[in-house]
Amino acid sequence: MRDQAWVHRQDIKIGRWFFLWLFLFLTLASARSSYALDFSTFAGGEIDGRNQGFSYLGFELAQKITNHVAVAGRVTPSYLVYKYYSGDTIIRATSPGITPVAGLKFSWEKTSFGIFGGGEFRNTTLSPDDQNASVRGASSAGVVQGEFDHWFPTKTNFSVWGSYSGTSDFSYEKARIKQQITNLDYKGPVNLMVGIDQTYGRNADFHGITVGPMVEMYYIPWKVSVALRGGYKHDSTFGGGGYGGIELYKGF
Repeated sequence: MRDQAWVHRQDIKIGRWFFLWLFLFLTLASARSSYALDFSTFAGGEIDGRNQGFSYLGFELAQKITNHVAVAGRVTPSYLVYKYYSGDTIIRATSPGITPVAGLKFSWEKTSFGIFGGGEFRNTTLSPDDQNASVRGASSAGVVQGEFDHWFPTKTNFSVWGSYSGTSDFSYEKARIKQQITNLDYKGPVNLMVGIDQTYGRNADFHGITVGPMVEMYYIPWKVSVALRGGYKHDSTFGGGGYGGIELYKGF
């Protein structure tokens, strides 16, 4: 009962935090502005050779309030599957969740930066059950996210995305460098890019890293991109192996 009461209090705190951000977003977005409201959707997923994976589908609304500043809100349902050892037993965890965040985005010509805050809500099922697991059943926690993106004159792009979740104190970082290799004069409809993709996630019980090549195609008239990624993965549960993933984006 004490644990349930604590979770309930945490839910209330996180809910207040998120709705404060949401109120700020809606207030600024509803103010008179000559800028259009931007809507985009994004999705993706990855899986490794041991059937551990993560998939997501997100939506974003952004409203510019100046030439360089916008307020934005995102909602991202996701599904996480991972495995870990409890003694000599391998536990399989499945964890559907949803992450609503809101924040500010800044942009200057070829550079953009964003900072977001909100909450993460998950329901983790363990098979077989592990009574001592740090994440088990319904959980909620605050989330902070940040992102940076820059295009160099050489048509080389560098981006990094990071997050921290109070759910098991998990931090995650993703970096990518890619080079546009076609349509350099932008007279055609398709940009093709190749590059290197890297991720790193950790908490007190787990850490994992991936690195590998990626290829992305962006179709300008539809504002659609498709990226394929894969390579080598190493985690503290199983050691080394391979992984593959896909990312989708659609702007409106």
